[in-house]
Amino acid sequence: MKKILSTLMLAIITTLVIAQEEKPFKVEIHGFVGVNAFLDTRQSATARNGNIYLFPKPASLDAEGNDLNDKAYSDIDAAFSRFNVGVSGPEIFGAKSFAFIEGDFLGDKNTSHQDVGFRLRHAFIRLNWEKTSLLVGQYWHPLFITENYANTVNLSCGTPYNPLNRQPMVRLGYQLSDKIEAIGFMMKQNDFLDKGMHEASEYSMIPETALQLKYKSEGFFAALTGGYKVLKPSLYDPNIYNDGNGAKVATDETAKGGYFTASVKKDFGPLTFKTSALFTAGMTNIVVLGGFAEKDNDTAEREYTALRNFAYWADFESNAEKVKPGVLFGYSQNMGAFDKAKPLAGYTIGGDIASMYSIIPRVRFMATPKIWFGVEWMYVVAAYGDSYDEYAKPIDTTNYKNNRLTASMRYTF
Repeated sequence: MKKILSTLMLAIITTLVIAQEEKPFKVEIHGFVGVNAFLDTRQSATARNGNIYLFPKPASLDAEGNDLNDKAYSDIDAAFSRFNVGVSGPEIFGAKSFAFIEGDFLGDKNTSHQDVGFRLRHAFIRLNWEKTSLLVGQYWHPLFITENYANTVNLSCGTPYNPLNRQPMVRLGYQLSDKIEAIGFMMKQNDFLDKGMHEASEYSMIPETALQLKYKSEGFFAALTGGYKVLKPSLYDPNIYNDGNGAKVATDETAKGGYFTASVKKDFGPLTFKTSALFTAGMTNIVVLGGFAEKDNDTAEREYTALRNFAYWADFESNAEKVKPGVLFGYSQNMGAFDKAKPLAGYTIGGDIASMYSIIPRVRFMATPKIWFGVEWMYVVAAYGDSYDEYAKPIDTTNYKNNRLTASMRYTF
């Protein structure tokens, strides 16, 4: 499969380069080569070959009481290097047309059993009229705001405080004024899935929907985003099937999630300040803490209730040309389920974490605007619950800490 994908991508690039000579197509190839070296002082939950850091793991004791997770870990990786092809084409229905495709090598090694695997990041077609824009294909989730995210040396851009997700979508934007844009989204899932519900978006006939307002002026940006989704976790009831009688019982049970965020960026001249506050319910597909619990009821059938989570981050970065220090602060709080519930293993990210915070100072050394070397220290503390309250919120907590040291080099072309 990977050979087929690689051959197909090569054929597409070759065709596009040839097409560049035939007006009205204009083809541009860009990307970067990146290398990260990192060291963790404690075993940690990560994604994408260790490049996306989540949180330190709690104690795992052996027969003699030794904590197996109190061990260091290090790696050097270049699989996040990527390339993309952008094509500016002829007018379609009076709109300027543009197509884009991008890939990297951070496919899921848990299924491929190797460190690298080609994957699709973006693939979309965009039409731009004077005030209206239409995008169809795979692109950033509305909660990952391209104008305002943490510019960390590590690849995670503030995850799990800042969402990280790309989804297939229909995205319609309208310019209300020269400073305000309204954008509507209808989405399904692909590479980023809800924990424990790998086909829940496909089983559901209701797409995830979102509405976003963006305000842009010189030196200032703000955005408000809200969304809602309805998932169908399974075609049969897992509780009844797992009772041991061997018979599957059909179910129409759904799991509902949603979110709201406010995002602000301000350029103060010497430095830029960025911040975002996010409330989510049942949104593990955007790689934030939370997920779903099982609602307490009087029957054997499973009902789902979303776990609520609050996340906040603030980032300061120098606007200097050669040496660019910066620091990111992040905080996340588990607010428990909407209803009385019990934990549901496999349906959460950090479902046993009551709260966590990070302090992440960094510095970049810019050889050119597109070639840099950076170092970063990430200090993370996660408070794990030893038990849960009646709303599946972790209580009686113990703190676990990790220090991640990262050195990175990036060559953008």
